[in-house]
Amino acid sequence: MTDLHEDIIVDLLPLYYSGDASAATRATVEVYLAAHPDFAATMREAMASSPKVPGNAAPTDGVRTIKRVRSQVALRGALIGLGIFFSLMPCTFIYAHGRLVYFMWRDAPGSAALYAGLALVAWIALFVTIRRTNKL
Repeated sequence: MTDLHEDIIVDLLPLYYSGDASAATRATVEVYLAAHPDFAATMREAMASSPKVPGNAAPTDGVRTIKRVRSQVALRGALIGLGIFFSLMPCTFIYAHGRLVYFMWRDAPGSAALYAGLALVAWIALFVTIRRTNKL
């Protein structure tokens, strides 16, 4: 049981030394270190010799990141929706009374070309958005 408890303390030490641990965690670690002075000396030495890592990001950075990711996901969803819609519009047809009454490519080629162009713009915008996101 001591080894398991020691492993738990080892997991908690980074929080303890960074000052991010709760009061209960700090108390648990301090009681264990007081009861095991050899282990405490080894851990203090290890923490002193380890390279310093910058502290956690400020909470505002996390909130800003979440908002940016949400907006990027929303933009991607909108561009995918527009791309699908405008890609399918030129294929619009009306079938009535056993025959093809209206087919956009045949009966309204200008509108079909416009929708195809808008689809191309939406897919290119999606591609550029994904590339920019992956470079960050």
